Amino acid sequence: MKPILAALTLCLLAACVTPRQGQTVEIRAEQVLAVSLSALDSFTAFEHRRRSDVPALVRDVAYRVRLEAPKALDSANALRLAYKGNRNAENQAGLLTALAVVESLVSEIRVWVPVTTKSPQNSSNLVIDDLIRESRASQTVTAQSWVALVPVFVDLAREVFAVVNRTREAVKQDAEWTLAEEADFAVKLAALKTAEHWRR
Repeated sequence: MKPILAALTLCLLAACVTPRQGQTVEIRAEQVLAVSLSALDSFTAFEHRRRSDVPALVRDVAYRVRLEAPKALDSANALRLAYKGNRNAENQAGLLTALAVVESLVSEIRVWVPVTTKSPQNSSNLVIDDLIRESRASQTVTAQSWVALVPVFVDLAREVFAVVNRTREAVKQDAEWTLAEEADFAVKLAALKTAEHWRR
């Protein structure tokens, strides 16, 4: 068990909220929002389908996500658009703060990770990078890996990781979203308010 936790700790080394070298704040915000929305949506859909056999922890987290995520994503997206319209330090700070709130929700859905190895709340860690690293690692599963520990968490993690991998590939970008991509994200964001698995 200790080697598994040690490996997880190494896998969960977090990056900073700021963009990577050569990447703008806007592009990083778009990537974080796209991956976060997909991960949160996948988590709530899984919990909705499997409510009868998921642990109470998963149901509790899903309730909080349904309560807080639509507002947090709306706020982060509105601040992203404000920053896009006026790229000043104040708008950038507001955007980064809003993204940190979204990332704290994404951190909560990682219920398959022992609490001691999760990124600390309210830190400058980038939860999305943790989730992406985990999703890459999940593609090589062995009998000794953490994935063999709890069957429901295995199914949940695999489902979220599959969505994260697909989204990560889709949002590999070196330019800001086009109008069509902006519209596509707006539609996905609006769907959170009407989708069956988002109802409390």
